[in-house]
Amino acid sequence: MRTSIRRLYACATAVACFAALSGTALASTHAARMLARYQPVTVMDPNEAFAPTSVATFVADADLETQTAPNTWALVTSSPALGSLPSAPTAACAAQGLVPCYRLNQRDCTPAAGAAAVACYQADWLSPAPRSVVYGRATRAGRTTVLQYWYFYYDDFYSYRYPPDDFIWQAHEGDWENVTVLLRRGAEHPRWVGYSQHCTGERRSWAATPRWHGSTHPVVDVGIGSHANFFATGEHPIATQCIPAAAIAFLQQQGLALPDDHSHAGQAYGPARAAGVMRTAIERVAATRPRWMRFAGTWGDYQFFHGPDPIGTVVSGLAPATPPAQTLWQHPVQTVLGWPRSG
Repeated sequence: MRTSIRRLYACATAVACFAALSGTALASTHAARMLARYQPVTVMDPNEAFAPTSVATFVADADLETQTAPNTWALVTSSPALGSLPSAPTAACAAQGLVPCYRLNQRDCTPAAGAAAVACYQADWLSPAPRSVVYGRATRAGRTTVLQYWYFYYDDFYSYRYPPDDFIWQAHEGDWENVTVLLRRGAEHPRWVGYSQHCTGERRSWAATPRWHGSTHPVVDVGIGSHANFFATGEHPIATQCIPAAAIAFLQQQGLALPDDHSHAGQAYGPARAAGVMRTAIERVAATRPRWMRFAGTWGDYQFFHGPDPIGTVVSGLAPATPPAQTLWQHPVQTVLGWPRSG
């Protein structure tokens, strides 16, 4: 999920800011019950290489690096510990205005390699066998109960064509995606469900949201590679505000259509008791807990975009920041209600 770097890091330099944005936590038992009741079922494309996973395996395969000058990185440690990732920028970073100060950079693979890199990332992700995890947050914002499900994917490789190839693509390490459920306090059913999609999202009323075999679990059809979330399978146009202007211009010059996300029904992941679903465990998170939620850096190397000549492969941004540094965490109700409504 790509959003404005400036907004992503608006609070990354102050742990106190994270705490202020955490909302009012629900009582632990009630929160756990609510998160379990509305846990989504994520349906992956048959050609998808990755599934929602724990951040632990990603950190174990990464170097922790710090930015010492613009776009210049130095190794901090080749064996970072998940529980001790830095939570604030260094004085040197702050003095130079370097954002981000840190990043987790995968040792064995690079997103600049395009489609060939997917196999490299997948091999590292699967060794040792990863856990399927979704990070659940339950909080209150005024009279609204907010349930957020944060999904982490080891690698993001979006291909213009399906099945994926090296024609036109965008790639970055690490990927945070989200499903948000909004309920009025005391209401029997949710009012809105929001699905993240690149730099924006989509929302539906609870009545219009597809649910797994009529249960309380929303069905999320996941776009291959990008992991954008949808309310149905098929081809989904990517919002133009999420596409670089240069990429739009190139496609138009070549007589090519603007890009779509591709989502087809394959393996489903979600609640343990849901029929036909591989279990995804819920791990509770808050703005400062576990400690890695305060990480003052990005989950990966640079983001790359590739197009036919004369474009080639170019840097197009950064990997994503930790959820509490993102606008969707800081302002969940306003953000979801600002997304287009469908259904």
